[in-house]
Amino acid sequence: MNSVKLLSGNAYSLWRVSMEPLLILDAKGNIQDCNIVAKDCLPLKKGISLLDIVQEKSDLQHALQNSGDQEDPRVIDLLTIVIDNMEIRTRAQIISLQDSASHNAPCFIVSLNQNSPELESLEIAAKLNDQRVENLRDNLTIVTKKLLEKTLQLAEQKNKVSTIINGMGEGLIGCDDNGAIIHINQAALNLFDLSEQEIIGASFAEYFSELTKYIEYHPGSSMLVEQKIFDVRYNVKDLRISVSPIFDEEEQRNDGFVLIVQDRTEQAELDRMRSDLISIVSHELRSPLTSIKGYLDLMISGDLGVFPLEMKSYIDIISSNTNRLATLIDDMLDLSRIESGKLNMSFGKVEIKYLCDLVFLTMKPQAEKKKLKFSLDVEEGLAISGDIDRMQQALTNLVSNAIKYTPEEGSVIIHAIRTKEFITISVKDSGFGISNDNQNRLFQKFFRIKNEKTRNIGGTGLGLCITKSIVEAHDGKIIVDSEEGQGSNFILEIPAYHS
Repeated sequence: MNSVKLLSGNAYSLWRVSMEPLLILDAKGNIQDCNIVAKDCLPLKKGISLLDIVQEKSDLQHALQNSGDQEDPRVIDLLTIVIDNMEIRTRAQIISLQDSASHNAPCFIVSLNQNSPELESLEIAAKLNDQRVENLRDNLTIVTKKLLEKTLQLAEQKNKVSTIINGMGEGLIGCDDNGAIIHINQAALNLFDLSEQEIIGASFAEYFSELTKYIEYHPGSSMLVEQKIFDVRYNVKDLRISVSPIFDEEEQRNDGFVLIVQDRTEQAELDRMRSDLISIVSHELRSPLTSIKGYLDLMISGDLGVFPLEMKSYIDIISSNTNRLATLIDDMLDLSRIESGKLNMSFGKVEIKYLCDLVFLTMKPQAEKKKLKFSLDVEEGLAISGDIDRMQQALTNLVSNAIKYTPEEGSVIIHAIRTKEFITISVKDSGFGISNDNQNRLFQKFFRIKNEKTRNIGGTGLGLCITKSIVEAHDGKIIVDSEEGQGSNFILEIPAYHS
């Protein structure tokens, strides 16, 4: 007889919804049925005898025999059930389902109290699991919220960066490590007359083949693009391009490169007009100045007759300023030629000893006039490939500055040695020295150091700019080592001559 037949109506409903494990046993202790809770908590099956799996067999047998005679349920305070080597201790209540007057075999309903440690532990574990699930859900909610906030922040930052990039006056092109264009701003699109749809994802080398050779980019190569700035004429436009590599520090790999493109067409035209103006003005000044200088020389030599002695000081002043003006015109013409790329040079073997001796003898009277200790220290056999006249001009500018900016009874030395593949020529003085701020501007056009010590020293401010251009035209470089009040050392490094 199953539980459906033994229980009916409300009793059967309670049997199904009870939160405690319930069993139906026959008189021999065989399990006839289990409710859902019992099936979940205890691995019991119908047909097995509860007497076979409990340790308190006599207590259970006595309770089953005497339950039919009692109105109150029989209670076993401790019942140890052993299933698959697992002990479950519980408190059992046994109630007869039939009275003693019935002729049918008696059946019993057994309620197992869940307050036992084992069943409590199962309940606690279930609650803990529920709590863990709840905590996990809460944590996931928090993480999801933070992730959403972070995503919104990143989106906002991306929009800001995108707005800034698209608002730039210069063009910007970003490429990945395969040379594919991954970003281009509006200024670059306008500059190259492109649309974003056609350019994004395209190969930089295919679209900008001429620029590719300037930045020395090789498609498919893992080598970093070298950071550099260069000017180029591209599609009737004068462009200044700055290229920088993108390097992933964490992954230690090349991630591509970025180009900043500036349209200098108008500026380049203005520069050409300025150079032309300087050239024209200089040439127009040179003709009358040559005439003035010629007549002054005749007057000083006496070919035009003897002039009163009181006029000599005035003649000397006129002659000095005429020479200064001639030097300024020559410098402006040289600068104009340099900027226009028209400074002609005739390269050949230049003996450094001859060059330094020539400059030394030329500048020696000026050094002696200031009572300077002027000396020369040059190794034998040094030579470079260059233009002797332009190298003399560059070295003379350095020595002239050293003499002008060194107080009386100071020292100036010209020194030349060979260092590996270079010839090093240095002009060292014990003069006023140069501050760090002034060193950063030293080679700018028309820049002159202005302070109490130098305000009465004349000059055009073009000498060092021209010197730097001449040295760089010889594939060399100029280095300044100076400290204010400690003198200066100008160093030229030029590749040695190879026959």
